Amino acid sequence: MSRTLEQKIADAEARLQRLKAKSRSLDTAQKVIVGAALLAKVRKPRETQLRAWLLHLLKTEVTRQADVSRIQPLIDELNALPKPVPKEVSENDQQA
Repeated sequence: MSRTLEQKIADAEARLQRLKAKSRSLDTAQKVIVGAALLAKVRKPRETQLRAWLLHLLKTEVTRQADVSRIQPLIDELNALPKPVPKEVSENDQQA
């Protein structure tokens, strides 16, 4: 029995929806993996510059109040870690 054109369209639309869902799933998984790697790195006490960059990024890019509230405990945790130590000007630098 031959399928109608409407059935073929419905099948194609269903396949498209499955592919879109798979794409969203992959995108979400990539975000989780990259985010986890970044958070693991910035939680290390010696990663002061990367941590400062991330805190600045979060402050400027995360603007929805619901999102800010959700990440505030993370921001507080990162702010409690060691801050970058300003580079002191050595005598050699002053002579240059």
